Amino acid sequence: MVRPDGVPANAGEALSMLNAAFDLLSATDWAAMGCRVQGEVLAGLCGVQAKLTAVHAQVLTAFSAAGGYEPDGHGSARQWLIGRTGISKSAALGAVGWQKRLARHGRIAQAMAAGTVSESWAKQIGAWTDPLPADKRDEADRILLDAAAQGLPLEDLEVLARTIYETWKAQHPDPDDGNGDTGDEDGFTDRFLRLGTTFGGAGTVAGGLTAHCAAMLRAIFDSLGKRLGADDMRTVEQRQHDALAEALSRLIKADLLPESAGQATLAQVLISFDGLRRMPGASVLEQQWIDAQVLAGQPGWLTGAAAGAAVCDAKIAPVVTGSVDWQAVDQMADVWIAAHGLDRGPCGCTCGGCTCRPPAPMTGEAKARLRATLLALAADAMSGPGGLAAWLRGRLLQAPYCAKSLPLDVGKAAKDIPDHLRRAVILRDRHCAWPGGCDKPPAACQVHHIVPRSEGGKTDLRFLILLCDYHHQVCIHRLGWTLTLHADGTTQARSPHGEILRSHGPPASRAG
Repeated sequence: MVRPDGVPANAGEALSMLNAAFDLLSATDWAAMGCRVQGEVLAGLCGVQAKLTAVHAQVLTAFSAAGGYEPDGHGSARQWLIGRTGISKSAALGAVGWQKRLARHGRIAQAMAAGTVSESWAKQIGAWTDPLPADKRDEADRILLDAAAQGLPLEDLEVLARTIYETWKAQHPDPDDGNGDTGDEDGFTDRFLRLGTTFGGAGTVAGGLTAHCAAMLRAIFDSLGKRLGADDMRTVEQRQHDALAEALSRLIKADLLPESAGQATLAQVLISFDGLRRMPGASVLEQQWIDAQVLAGQPGWLTGAAAGAAVCDAKIAPVVTGSVDWQAVDQMADVWIAAHGLDRGPCGCTCGGCTCRPPAPMTGEAKARLRATLLALAADAMSGPGGLAAWLRGRLLQAPYCAKSLPLDVGKAAKDIPDHLRRAVILRDRHCAWPGGCDKPPAACQVHHIVPRSEGGKTDLRFLILLCDYHHQVCIHRLGWTLTLHADGTTQARSPHGEILRSHGPPASRAG
């Protein structure tokens, strides 16, 4: 029974009153209450929560000391909490953590029991003073609790805690690693990380990190969690989440060996096609190749070259590079026009007495299509396993630069992007190709099919582009942006609302 003064006579009566009080609070129509009342209740509940945690730790300490879990067949208080009270493993770990924490911080336990410090502030103050030996820790707790009671904000409390620790540290220039009664000067023993997952696979993380681990995580956030342009609307927390996901993804891709990026070390050797053609003996070989193509009548196909040979611990992939010479393309077009008599008289003869109807003059659009067709045919002839570039490289250069070429065109049936094709995309794009200046390196990027394979897209160099995780997974696949890769390597992104981003301005009009 409750005594006349309203104080419960025992723990059972106290719990009954506590339950009744919470039943009343739960049944209250808080929307009908004024903000002043709501604020007072919220502030009061913070103090109640701290008291509950302190009392729970006191009872758990006594229960553990008496071995109260043993008669029920459990090996520890943590296991008993999980089995008998229906709380989760993480909640049981948290309860045991508070028990140990308040056992080290008597003053904090008293302040929580009195409701003068919140649970979260108490935990933070304890973390700041944990590295100190027991006698200094108690004094530091008193100073910080008094400052908190005077209204000092948490940021200033941190400065004060750091000053206390550094003052003690200066008096102990060479402390042992096991300094203090916990033997845990740097918090290493108390380190923990707890990951909880839902049925849908989403997760929550809680933990206590050592200073070294926290510094490394901060470095990841600072390096990989930066905004990626004006279109990056993520919050700081979302960017930090994505930075951690990217760092973990890099480790997984690298088979936990980031120094080798998941593959044997690769040296890309860039070979100028023009330089190959100028090497001694190249003109003779070029003529032999032309003769062979004329006799065989075999067209080529657009491929790149990537040959590998083991040299120490590296793979060397020769890649013959070149750029479009538009004057040469125009000359090819002029030769074709002249060969078909489109630059002479009515029928192409020179007698001057013909009465044939003159051919219609080629329009600018027709000439542009002709140039594009000739350029594509020239690229076919120059590339591919039987192309001139591979022919010259294979005969003018020594091993390992003369190894067999690999195709850069894999049909729709491919389930993944082959390594040689992935390397070609990286070699071309160098970094995230999203217009707007994203400079995420290849290790932080994924190869994106511009036309989804479900819609007939091919695993072909012309339809692949390098994008960082944010621009690929978020902008493309979640926000619905579309990306266009132009023939000259420039890119254009369009949002579902019509906003357009370009890698650079439109090209200048061609003279003539």
